[in-house]
Amino acid sequence: MTSSRSRRLAAAVLALLMLFGTALAQELAYAIFIRVNGKPITQENVAQAMRFLLQREYKGQMPFDEQERENLQRAAIRDLVRTYLIHDEAAKLGLKPNRAYTQRAIAAAGFKQEAVTPTIRKMLEADDLFDDIMLNSGTPIKNPSPREIKDFYTRNRDSFRNDAYIVVRTIFIADDGSREHSYFKSRAEDLWRTLSGTPLSTRTEAFSKAAQESSQDIFAQFGGLLTGAAPEPWMPQDFSNDGPDGKPIFPEEMVAAIRRMKSKGEIRMAVSSEGFHLLYLEGIRGGNIIGWEEASRIIDFYLKQQYRNERLRTWIGRVYDRGDVRWHDGSPYEKSRLTEMLLPSEHGGANTPR
Repeated sequence: MTSSRSRRLAAAVLALLMLFGTALAQELAYAIFIRVNGKPITQENVAQAMRFLLQREYKGQMPFDEQERENLQRAAIRDLVRTYLIHDEAAKLGLKPNRAYTQRAIAAAGFKQEAVTPTIRKMLEADDLFDDIMLNSGTPIKNPSPREIKDFYTRNRDSFRNDAYIVVRTIFIADDGSREHSYFKSRAEDLWRTLSGTPLSTRTEAFSKAAQESSQDIFAQFGGLLTGAAPEPWMPQDFSNDGPDGKPIFPEEMVAAIRRMKSKGEIRMAVSSEGFHLLYLEGIRGGNIIGWEEASRIIDFYLKQQYRNERLRTWIGRVYDRGDVRWHDGSPYEKSRLTEMLLPSEHGGANTPR
C-alpha cells in the first residue's frame, strides 16, 4: 500500500509538472522512469530532488520564468543520475560518506535535520564521495585560496548586502492575445539580449530610452522608473506590494524578480499572466553588508562547489560509459544531459552565494 508520505510527494511532483508544462512531462508520467545500473529513479526521488534544488537555487520559491522552471526539472533528473553513478563508483572503491561532512552540508543548504529526506541526503553525500574518489585517484579537488575568496568578495560585494535601497526601471510587454504568445516572448527576449549587451556606463540611458519607446505601462513616460515622477527614486528592496485596497500593486512574479536582483546593472525578465516584465537595477545603496568572516565561509563553500562541478563534468562521462543508464522504455539516457549547465549557481551569477 502506498504510504501517505509517498502520495504527498507524488502529488507534489505532479503539481510541479502542471506548473512546468514542459516536454519532460511525458518522461515523468511514470512511477519509475530511469534506472541507473538497475537502481530505479522514481517520482518520489524527483520530487525530493526538486525540493532540494528549489531551496538551494531559489530560496524555496518557484521561479516564474518558464525556461528556469524547465532547467530546474532537467537539473533534478540530471543530478539524481549523477548521484547514483557517484555512489556506485564509491562503493566499488570501498568509500563511505563522512557523517560530519553531511551534517555541515545539510546546514549550508539551509535544511533542518528532520526535513532531510533519504534522496536529499544521498545527493549531499555525493559531493563528499566525489571528493574522496578524486583524492583516491591522486587528483584531489582544490580548495579556494584566500586570495580567490577575497577577490570574489570584492567583485560581488553588493551580493552580500541586506535591507538595501534600490532604483528599478521596468519595461512591460503586454501579452494581450492579439498574436501568438511566442511573438511577445520573442520581443521581450530580443530586447533583454540587446539591453544586456550594452556597456554598464550607458545601460541606464539605453534602458530608459527603450522603456519610453516600447513599454506598455504608465512608467514608460518616466523612462521605466517604478517611482515615476517622485523626486526620490530610491525604494526599499523589501518594499510592501500591498496597495491601499489590500490588493497587490505589481504582479507577484515581478516583485519576486526584483527582490532577487543584487548587482547594479543587473537585468532580469519576469513572466506574469499579463505579459513580460524586463527589470533593471539601476542603483543600490545602504543596507547592511555581511561581515567578512561570515561571507568568506559562504564564498569558500560556493567556490569549492564550482571547482567540484568543473571536475565532475569531465569525469562523469567516463563513468557513464562504464554503466547502464536507461529511460523507462529501455532507451539510453542521453550522455550529453549529464554535463548540461542549467542552474544559476552553475553560471556563476553574482548573487548565487546568497
